Amino acid sequence: MSEGSSLLPQLIATLGATLGAFALGNVIAWPATAIYQIGDEDKMELTTEQESQVVAISMIGSAVVPIVAAFSFPAIGKKWTLIALSVPFIGGWVVLVFANSYGMLLAGRILTGFSGGAFVLAAPAYTAEIAEAKYRGALGALMQLMVCFGILFINVNCSTNWQLLSGLCIAFPALLAVWMFFMPRSPVFLVSKGNMEEARKSLQFLRGKNAKIDGELAMIEEDVKQSKSMGTVGPMQLFTNPQYLKPMGISLVLMSLQQLSGINYVLSYSTLIFKSSGSDIDSCLSAMMVGAIQVGGTFLTTLIIEKFGRKVLLVISDFFICVSMVGVAVFFKMYEDCAECKFEAISTNSTSDAFNSSATTMAASVFVSEATINNFGWLPLVSLLVFVFSFSIGFGPIPWVMNVELMPPEARGIAASVCTSFNWIISYIVAKFIPTLGESIHASSCYFIFAAIALVGTVFIILVVPETKGKSGEEIRNLFSGKSSQDLKKVNAALLSKTFA
Repeated sequence: MSEGSSLLPQLIATLGATLGAFALGNVIAWPATAIYQIGDEDKMELTTEQESQVVAISMIGSAVVPIVAAFSFPAIGKKWTLIALSVPFIGGWVVLVFANSYGMLLAGRILTGFSGGAFVLAAPAYTAEIAEAKYRGALGALMQLMVCFGILFINVNCSTNWQLLSGLCIAFPALLAVWMFFMPRSPVFLVSKGNMEEARKSLQFLRGKNAKIDGELAMIEEDVKQSKSMGTVGPMQLFTNPQYLKPMGISLVLMSLQQLSGINYVLSYSTLIFKSSGSDIDSCLSAMMVGAIQVGGTFLTTLIIEKFGRKVLLVISDFFICVSMVGVAVFFKMYEDCAECKFEAISTNSTSDAFNSSATTMAASVFVSEATINNFGWLPLVSLLVFVFSFSIGFGPIPWVMNVELMPPEARGIAASVCTSFNWIISYIVAKFIPTLGESIHASSCYFIFAAIALVGTVFIILVVPETKGKSGEEIRNLFSGKSSQDLKKVNAALLSKTFA
């Protein structure tokens, strides 16, 4: 830590890097507006299968990112990787602006998904290398906050023509490229390349012109030497050595729970979900409220993550995700069992047909009146607002933070890449197949499944996930070696009392 350091330059650099996260938020929420509008237009007719592919294909683009990052990070560093990614990102939005066919929609979504997914990997890596330890958690959580702002931007503009909205989204990767051009390279990267003079200038900029940086620069140099002496971990070691396999396994499970909560499905189809509920509340207004709640929850996390720790927030987050999904499931189950309810289709081929078909099916022994449905029209909105807030205070930012914190430096690069690709593959599976599954087993069953997964996840976090708040890299490493099992039990047993003391 540098004496007399300032947060402001670190925040400015992090904001520049996380503009890519804002742009990713645009990519995630874009289908909520575009798919609904395309269904009302005559120039493109998409089947349910095609609509789900347009939503999900961006996640395949994101999943291949680590392959590129494995070459670009050590070669040109995180800063220039971020700048370079703005080119395909802008290209993808341009394709969507002029899209007039299913193929163009897929091409634009793949390009924007690839670039947005790369930003998610590059931005936290850059932030982790420029931030002081005391700001690491808060600045790391800022990435998810920017994703939420990007989603809110789309939700606020949900009535804007989808092609015009695509054009507006070009501004954000372009702004990132300009912003990051004036930001310094990571001092860690510069030291690793032997460029000590530039590393000193970079660190001085990031800590403030009056900060004394000699001690911190010496520590960075020593850490880089130690990392080089240890070398890097290959895939075989990652999957055979317990000190690497255990933390990576925890990170993989957290990534799975993050996506199997249904978050990207809910955000990508938010407008259609509210429409399909039959609620009188305006679906566009509901989507805006979802975006605003997500921003508020994630901002709160940046303020409290270093006080409450990672584990407590994850437990609270997953428990209330479970509760909120039960609320949504109960409403849709009532709606499916309402013989009087007549659902006005958004379009004959809309993805919301997954809900339409279920709405016409009534259990023989159950009858729910239309008046009851109207009385509970608020339930899906409130439940989804609780869901989004709960996700934002825990499962939004924290799996990405712990993805970096849990792994030793020599294994961090390859493990983070594996976990990131895995995250996006799970996200693709959810976004692609849940609409089809909903046609088979009804919407309510899908939400009950999300709730069950969240309940299992809550138990897993309580029993298995360690607390990393305030721990050094060596202390975290020891948690997964044989000598630290007793320490881990003590941490888990005393966590709540320590947090609220």
